[in-house]
Amino acid sequence: MLVISPAGTPALTVALAEVSGIAGDGFTVRLRLPGGEISLERLGGDGPTLLDALRRDWLPLRAAVLRLAGTPHVGEVFSGSIDTAGIGGPFRGFFVDDRLLVAPEGGDVVPLFAADYVSVLFDEGTYAVRASGWDGAQTAFGKLGARSAAFVAALTGAREELSLQAAATLARFLPPLAPSSRAELAQRWLPGRLLSFAELERTAPGFEVAFVASWLAATPRADFGRLLMNGCAAGDRFLGYARTVGEEPPALWLLVRRSDQASLELLSHGDYATYLFTAGEELPRLVQGLVRLPEFSREALYLPVEELTGERGEYAIPARDLPLLRDLRSRLAGRKVHTAVPPA
Repeated sequence: MLVISPAGTPALTVALAEVSGIAGDGFTVRLRLPGGEISLERLGGDGPTLLDALRRDWLPLRAAVLRLAGTPHVGEVFSGSIDTAGIGGPFRGFFVDDRLLVAPEGGDVVPLFAADYVSVLFDEGTYAVRASGWDGAQTAFGKLGARSAAFVAALTGAREELSLQAAATLARFLPPLAPSSRAELAQRWLPGRLLSFAELERTAPGFEVAFVASWLAATPRADFGRLLMNGCAAGDRFLGYARTVGEEPPALWLLVRRSDQASLELLSHGDYATYLFTAGEELPRLVQGLVRLPEFSREALYLPVEELTGERGEYAIPARDLPLLRDLRSRLAGRKVHTAVPPA
């Protein structure tokens, strides 16, 4: 908690985890909150120290309350500059598993996922790091100074770990697919990437036949999956699986678009409902975010914010503030609770 005691007025208590951005030059500190901003001015010589302390303490707290990190992080924090779609300028950030959590100056914590990068290059002459996306988009990191090599090692390490998991997962669950096809597929279909059946088939011919016969057949929701896919074009069916921890099977998600509605099925779990969304070109990208963030419970997706209280209260802030979850919730059209037979 941050306690602010203006002269002549009652003290103001601010939960630092609810602050959605910090900016300032030390003599002025601005705290962004949902619905407003608090500005601390004429701070004098103690201002820079206060600003540094707020930034240090806020970043891990905010990442944890947004459910982007499991617990408040205490590891290495990087400072530098970033230039990518929608984000530019100074940032502070840290790595958690397959994601880099960055906080641009004055902005909220944003997750960048290693699965989105085809390659990571480091120019030792300029100390610039450039990550290339699957669609050709570029993300540039700079001003990392002496910690550039550590940053590159962390980002490439996260990317390599996903490649290893992809190869192991496909070997385990798609044995009918030829080894050469699995190798090609593992390069592109990383944990957390939601790809259409059309793209999966182009990458690994014979994918759908092998998937239906092996991986799908072994899932608790196989009958529902077959029904949802029946008669639907390969370009309107999408499949993704989550990063795994230990020996548990990965969460396997199926998204199917039909006309103006889409159905999302968690094939690997028998007790999840089928979620219905308003269809749109951006929906696969949003659902891909859900595949990458298994920390969220089903209640965070469908319950009204005012009902996210008590034991579910931890989901209220991400439901309100995390763009991915907020956008998915706005497109939710309903859900079908599973019964003993597939829904008609």
